[in-house]
Amino acid sequence: VFYQIYPRSFADGNGDGIGDFKGITEKLDYLKDLGVDAIWLSPHFPSPNWDCGYDISDYCNVAPEYGSLDDFKHFLAESHKRNMRVILDLVLNHTSDEHPWFLESKSSRDNPKADWYIWKDGKGKDGLKRPNNWRAMSGNWAWTYSPIRKQFYYNAFLPFQPDLNYHNPDVKKAMFDVARFWLAKGVDGFRL
Repeated sequence: VFYQIYPRSFADGNGDGIGDFKGITEKLDYLKDLGVDAIWLSPHFPSPNWDCGYDISDYCNVAPEYGSLDDFKHFLAESHKRNMRVILDLVLNHTSDEHPWFLESKSSRDNPKADWYIWKDGKGKDGLKRPNNWRAMSGNWAWTYSPIRKQFYYNAFLPFQPDLNYHNPDVKKAMFDVARFWLAKGVDGFRL
């Protein structure tokens, strides 16, 4: 039996009005009594939170409002003591447009991370005509113009969630490293 937890609203352990790992940890016995075998944790990573944490700006940390990496490790250990598994909601398709990788990528076409995202020139002489007429899943345009780079980047969801370029082996390695980081901490799997 899986129970999905959205950290921001599940349980506030420090009284600041925002859910956190202290609060989640305090509710583990309650979850166990409900018959929960596994927790599916919605994104808990640092994020500008334009899309409920699905716009990740750091894959290998905990959003400060939820606590620290040590708080996460304590929550994970306490979950395992109760024979409850924990899977993370790992967003592999895109990052936040505030992620350091994207900031580097958009800074210059010559940056070492220039092709970590999907970039295309516009079709107009001024570069402002989109590469094609694709729409994102949310209905907006799938291409967003970056005046810094003078190109469009692809966003399958929302403009502040640029898609990673998985044709680049460095991107694949970086994302496998993210998965390994959390597996080494002891998580039991991922919702991708």
